[in-house]
Amino acid sequence: MKTFLRKFFPVFLLAALLLGALPTQPAFAASPADDATPQPADRVNRLLERKFKAEQRRYEAQGKLFDASFDLMERAQAAIDRAQEKGIDTTAAETALADLQTAIANAKPLYDKAGAELTAHAGFDAGGKVTDAEEAAQTVEDAHKLLDQVRDDTHAERETLQHALWDLFQEMLKG
Repeated sequence: MKTFLRKFFPVFLLAALLLGALPTQPAFAASPADDATPQPADRVNRLLERKFKAEQRRYEAQGKLFDASFDLMERAQAAIDRAQEKGIDTTAAETALADLQTAIANAKPLYDKAGAELTAHAGFDAGGKVTDAEEAAQTVEDAHKLLDQVRDDTHAERETLQHALWDLFQEMLKG
């Protein structure tokens, strides 16, 4: 009897596991009305809506960065004035400050144009939902390119000024 159980117990166990894995309810085909998978156009619209919101957030963030840049320029000018009173050479900081002022003056119209593009929201309704996918895609692309250009035009100059100010502060600490 023991040999019988040892030989057939694994077979019974495997059969029980296989029967347990079989579905107990019948499968029914879904009608086209029950199909919950999104259509490609819906996916494209949702993607455009997400990108539009992302560009709006990016526009707001760059506006805050412009405000911070104006504060940085004011503080830089004050630091330059203090360093000049102490007789420290400030030409690098003055040049970096002038370069940032020029870059911001040149980038501001691009920033305003991106804002106008996002405010007009061609292809989107007032709630940010897509009404025309082609126009919406063009709006998102145009705003993205403009905001990229604004970032690229001001980033290097802002960093250069920060480094020049750091060097200036180091000189002020020595003297």
